[in-house]
Amino acid sequence: MKIYTIIAIFNRKVILLLFGLIVWNCKMPPLNNPSDLYSNEYGNNFMLSELVRYWLREKVVPDGLVVAVAKSALPYESGIRIYRVDNEIGLTGEYDKDIRAATTSAFPGCQPIRISIPPYSRDIITFTGSASDRMVTHRYEVDRSLNIIGETHDATIIPYQTAFNYDGTVMYVTDYSNPNQVERFSRNRTTGEITSANGSGYPFGVGCAPISIRTSNVDNLVFAATTSYLPLGIYSFKNTGIDSGFVTAGSPYDPADNPTQHNNLCVSENDRLLYMTSGNTTMPIYGIRYDADGNMNVLPNSPFSPDTSYLAHGPTDNQSTSMTIDPNHKYLAILYSAGGSFNIRLLSIDPTTGTLTPTDQKLSVGNAPKHLDWDNSGKFLYLISDTGGTTNNFQLEYFKFTNDGKLSRGINSPITIGAMSGDFTPRHLKSISRYY
Repeated sequence: MKIYTIIAIFNRKVILLLFGLIVWNCKMPPLNNPSDLYSNEYGNNFMLSELVRYWLREKVVPDGLVVAVAKSALPYESGIRIYRVDNEIGLTGEYDKDIRAATTSAFPGCQPIRISIPPYSRDIITFTGSASDRMVTHRYEVDRSLNIIGETHDATIIPYQTAFNYDGTVMYVTDYSNPNQVERFSRNRTTGEITSANGSGYPFGVGCAPISIRTSNVDNLVFAATTSYLPLGIYSFKNTGIDSGFVTAGSPYDPADNPTQHNNLCVSENDRLLYMTSGNTTMPIYGIRYDADGNMNVLPNSPFSPDTSYLAHGPTDNQSTSMTIDPNHKYLAILYSAGGSFNIRLLSIDPTTGTLTPTDQKLSVGNAPKHLDWDNSGKFLYLISDTGGTTNNFQLEYFKFTNDGKLSRGINSPITIGAMSGDFTPRHLKSISRYY
């Protein structure tokens, strides 16, 4: 009776894995060398690793795409939509929402301009912009109910971009008040409460208008790129304890060409590689190797180009993202214009040298593509574009990605958001996973 009860708990895929483990145990000779393909130990380790891999894939299965929207015509409204994502098909036109009459005193404030999704969480954190400067947290439950669970307002800071530590309990936020700096907040994973946690190590100063912030949790580093006024480049801060750290000597590191005004820093933690987009008109992508303390050096074969016909990046609206890295850190995806059209293209990453090589995975996208996002499962890439003078609509596009580096247009892509005049304008997007 107990055996049947246990089997009933697992779905069909897990049953097959367990069955394979039983068969392996029955047929393999009683050898104990885990490196021997015919040994009992190898079989056990293989099946166990596949079972773990399966559960990890299910933990980050894509579930929704959060889009910040605002209407600039009467009635003035703003808020968020969560478009539902099917694990196999991808993005659907069905969505849950919190859209309200716009105000200047609370959420949605002067229109949410930035979305963050903490790791291991279904919390949605929105920054509401300079008229209210609030950090508002919604919780998107597994039953798809959506509720505000907290709001943080510090009149002394202007929050803009954010990054997290490995478990989402620490938030690093770029502050656009004068002087510009990086603030630290703590976040309660149970309640969603966000509180200041600057202590003695924070805030640390950066150049004017930090446009991108990332973390390397392997080495406990925080990177921030600035691109307005001198000095320009990438700052790195090394956390050396709970409340201690230092700005790396040589910060900001300027490889030669200044960073673009995109939120485009990409970090491959295990290989200690960092990529950024620059104003270089032919070779726009810089690769940088950093050490455990955050000291940086440009790669000897950098910078790189995504296309011999490259003309320009995607738009910089709202410091949009036009380059992102896949969760396994094997590929970069980039939006750019070439030959009179906009494209999305994959570049492969050599983990040893850091070299970027354009692949043959190049597809056209709509007009003015921006806010590129790769979900945590690695299965889908999303972006916002428009149809220009054809139908004058804002739209969501998405692409399906396979682990062998193949990119294909989503079955339902594109999905119309609304008219470019008088309807909801998309401001930002982020994918959200189905966490249990």
